[in-house]
Amino acid sequence: MEKDEEQEEQHRNFFRLRYNEPEMPTFLWDGESFRVSEISEQGIRIEVKADTQIVDGEVIAGVIQFDDGGEIEIQGKPLRREEDELVIKLHHGVELKIMNKEQIRIRKKYSRD
Repeated sequence: MEKDEEQEEQHRNFFRLRYNEPEMPTFLWDGESFRVSEISEQGIRIEVKADTQIVDGEVIAGVIQFDDGGEIEIQGKPLRREEDELVIKLHHGVELKIMNKEQIRIRKKYSRD
């Protein structure tokens, strides 16, 4: 396996929480708000507009606001842009306990039990 393939496989070992549209948290960055479509222990994916300017190597710092009122500060660098989404690799990832809390909140909201 080549090094790039190994790194990509390693990144996939982290739990990812993909949000449905109405459940997406808000990411406040540089005076604008963006919807968070996915979080993991190592990164986030946000929806961006076509005219959103991203500078390679730029440090992106902001606050994720969750539906339950919780907030976390994050910092990272753009990893890649995929059409209308930007993937950001975080310097310090989202804690697993926060991701678990979000997953439980969403399950309770949509559970049919």
